[in-house]
Amino acid sequence: MGAVSLVAVTAGFQAGANAKSPSFTPGPIQTPGPTTQPTNTPTTTPTTTPTGKPTKTPTGKPTKIPTTKPTKTPTPTPPPPSTTVSHESSPVYYRFGTVQLTVTKQGSQITNIVMNQAGASAGRAAAFPYLIQLAEQAQSASFDTSMMGGATYSTNAFLQALGDALSQF
Repeated sequence: MGAVSLVAVTAGFQAGANAKSPSFTPGPIQTPGPTTQPTNTPTTTPTTTPTGKPTKTPTGKPTKIPTTKPTKTPTPTPPPPSTTVSHESSPVYYRFGTVQLTVTKQGSQITNIVMNQAGASAGRAAAFPYLIQLAEQAQSASFDTSMMGGATYSTNAFLQALGDALSQF
C-alpha cells in the first residue's frame, strides 16, 4: 500500500482513510534549513597567459607492458607407423595336395595373404582365392565356410595353414 499511496500523492489525489479535501495539491516538501547565515566563499576565475613557445612535456621511454604469449595447443602426434610383418605357415599336406601361405599384417590388420603352395587336384584349387577373401574380411581364421561345397579337405587345409601363420604374430 505504501507504493500506491506514494503514487497517489505524486499524482495529486488521495484515496482511502487519509484522503484530504479535493483542493489538495502537492507541493514541494520543505525541510528546516540551517540557522546560521551563509558565508561568502571567494571564487576564482581561470585566466590564460600567452606564451611565446610551446612547452615540451618531458616524456621518458615508453613503458613496455609485458604481454603473454598465447599458449600453443599441442597437436597430437600421430602414432608411429605400424610395422608390416609377414609370417609363413608350415606346409600342410592333405589328401589332394599341399597348402602353404604367407600372411602379412600391418599393425593388427591382415593386409595380404599369399598362397606359396596351392596344390590341389581336380579343380579344388579354385576355392583358395575365395578363402583368402573371406579370411581378409574376417581378419582371422574364424569365418563361415558353410556356403562352400566340394572343397572340404582344401578348406580345412587352408584354415590349418592360416591358423599356423597367425599364431606366429
